[in-house]
Amino acid sequence: MLNLARLTGFVALMLLAGCETIHYDYHPPVSDQGRLCVTQCGGIKEICKGNEIQRAQSEKEICERSNASNYRVCMRNAKNKDQEKSCDSQKKHCWASESYYACEADYRRCYVDCGGSIREYKK
Repeated sequence: MLNLARLTGFVALMLLAGCETIHYDYHPPVSDQGRLCVTQCGGIKEICKGNEIQRAQSEKEICERSNASNYRVCMRNAKNKDQEKSCDSQKKHCWASESYYACEADYRRCYVDCGGSIREYKK
């Protein structure tokens, strides 16, 4: 159910956005310290993305384990071949997607905090 809610939210967001996409021009800080800071921001962003990949994989694995468990229970309780066939049709499609939106937003905030600037424009 959570995946359906995410998918619905994503579709709604895409419809609201239409064909317009947001692009960013990054202008790095001038100081060595600021550039080092931005490098650290990049590392934090990569960790965030790795965590998001793990979250999505975990969500999918939980769904798959739940499917397998529900299937075993269904098959144990099936009284005939028709009921066994219905067990197959009760399986959900397990799908999870990574969302890097928060990682990217945090990176942009960190980038600016380090002394860089970002120009946002829509195409």
